[in-house]
Amino acid sequence: MKVSLVVPTYRREALLCQTLADALTLEWPDYEIVVVDQTERHTRETDAYLTSVRNRIVYLRHGPPSVAAAVNRGLSAASGKVILLLDDDVRLPDHGLIGRHVENYADASIGGVAGRVLDAERPMAGPFDPRSQDIVWGFFHSGWTHGTRCEVTTAPGANVSFRRDVLLAVGGVDERFVGNAFRWENDLCLRVRAAGYRVVYDPRPTVHHFYGSPGGNENRHLHGRDPGSHRWYRDFFRNQVYIALKHMPRRSLAPLLWRLYRSHVMNGPYVREGLAFLAARNRAMLAGTVDGWRTYRAWSRDLRMDRASFRNDTETSA
Repeated sequence: MKVSLVVPTYRREALLCQTLADALTLEWPDYEIVVVDQTERHTRETDAYLTSVRNRIVYLRHGPPSVAAAVNRGLSAASGKVILLLDDDVRLPDHGLIGRHVENYADASIGGVAGRVLDAERPMAGPFDPRSQDIVWGFFHSGWTHGTRCEVTTAPGANVSFRRDVLLAVGGVDERFVGNAFRWENDLCLRVRAAGYRVVYDPRPTVHHFYGSPGGNENRHLHGRDPGSHRWYRDFFRNQVYIALKHMPRRSLAPLLWRLYRSHVMNGPYVREGLAFLAARNRAMLAGTVDGWRTYRAWSRDLRMDRASFRNDTETSA
């Protein structure tokens, strides 16, 4: 079975080179590496490395930067039956990583496999939280360091695979998740499950992730306090509201907003930053909430139009 490793990258340098060097040494008889590069300008060293491996990878330039669009671009170029998504800031200590993902697909009911992701600075195992199984709140309790095989509602974009035909059937990644694209993996897993497939967590395929490194989705802003974090948080709130409206019961929206407000607007460290900081973070949440609602309305409108078009086509052919 051919496997396509898809590596979206944005503003990574040495870490990207390390990730690709590791990927090129994996043990599997038939695989390709698809790099979707959104970086405007690399360092001389990175350019030299990418040139040296160009004949061993599928290299695509992509813009404007968007992790959701980059994954879809990689999916369209991939030729494998299984798509393995990797972040551009991971190390791959297990040379059998691909095989451990593929073994799961002997079960035809499985559409996706989430692998283990350990902190590269301290690669330690963690506990399993049974609350992660909840369809509404499981995202907030999901971890990728434990050793318990289970079904999941979300997955780590740093180490997750899917059947290519399943990804195509559900329409790939929803590109309405913008900026940091927070929770795009959750949305994708829920749509794969809605299509009748299982998504499982297998702790055997493991990567080491460099959390907080510059570049990528700039997730260093999560709990950040510099001025740039407000713009990042606007997209964070937008994406959270959008997925809640898209997949969750309406009654869960108010508790979600309250949870986000307590954790990401009025927590202790932010309060100590002063009134100007709090005002900016409140504006970010308000704007993100409104954007999330508008995005959901646009998605709903497009969905209704698609269904109407399908019915019309069916009636015409009949």
